[in-house]
Amino acid sequence: MLKTKKLRTPAKVFIIIIIIALVSLIIYNSLFRPASISEDISITIANGSSSSIISTMLYDAGLTRNASVFKYYVMQHKIDSDLRAGTYDFAAGKWSLADISEILLEGTDADSVKVTIPEGLTVGETADIFVEAGLVDKQAFMDYAQNGDFPYDYLPAAGSANRLEGFLFPNTYMIEKDWTQKEIIDMLLSEFNKVWSEKYQQRADELGKSVKEVVTMASMVEKEAKVANERPLIASVFYNRVNINMKLQSCATVQFILGVAKYPLLYSDLEIDSPYNTYIYYGLPPGPIASPGEASLTASLYPDDSDYLYFRAQKDGSHRFSRTLEEHDTPQPNDQ
Repeated sequence: MLKTKKLRTPAKVFIIIIIIALVSLIIYNSLFRPASISEDISITIANGSSSSIISTMLYDAGLTRNASVFKYYVMQHKIDSDLRAGTYDFAAGKWSLADISEILLEGTDADSVKVTIPEGLTVGETADIFVEAGLVDKQAFMDYAQNGDFPYDYLPAAGSANRLEGFLFPNTYMIEKDWTQKEIIDMLLSEFNKVWSEKYQQRADELGKSVKEVVTMASMVEKEAKVANERPLIASVFYNRVNINMKLQSCATVQFILGVAKYPLLYSDLEIDSPYNTYIYYGLPPGPIASPGEASLTASLYPDDSDYLYFRAQKDGSHRFSRTLEEHDTPQPNDQ
């Protein structure tokens, strides 16, 4: 009969230490790894809130994996007394303890206002958002948009109709309460120029397209698309029509003329004599009809390769794409 040798005490201790270390590492990783939230949330931290209270609030909001882990983290890094009161917005996605700490250390500025500009707004609609936030007078905003001095050679000259249409970049901004319309508009234009230069200029050059052409196409895609993954396909339809000298017949361009999202359009609306009416005039309209976001800019520079010439709105917000007028006009159950 074979006899197994008993482990010596030092060996036992070593194995126990290894096991404890592994268990500790697993627990640490499970508690300290980033947590995910499925939707945007806002948390208000009152003056005098302790790290324990803040830690519990973050856990209740789903931003951490344990009610005390944030407290231990900030104490370990000796920043627990530096966390600042305020209202904080956390976007849907993953948040690490380091990311959360950085935000709470930075604090919020009571002298600034957070303003979100959605995709697809006109200059006038953008102005309305800033007016509602109590930051500008609309007439002053529109006057500067029309006549301001801007250092971008792709913008129309001062006084041109719809001069900044398409170029007030959609994003979320922190605006100082004492800013004028000049500083606000300059910031939005600067953001567009930055995004364009970094992400789109090279591709536009490869295709031989100007900033104005791309933004105009993207603005139409932005207004027509209701389902995100249809943007490149809608862009392809418009490009296919341009390539065979076929009118674009975009309802969005007529709605731009009317100044309202009217639906359904009347036949009399389609007969309005305006260069923006793509039911009358060939090619792209004279300029953008709204400010497109990155998804529509990308779709306009990387359209799908299709032979579709038509698309029709469906009841669920999507579109039905067709190659021929006969297919397009044949009623389908889900047609709007």
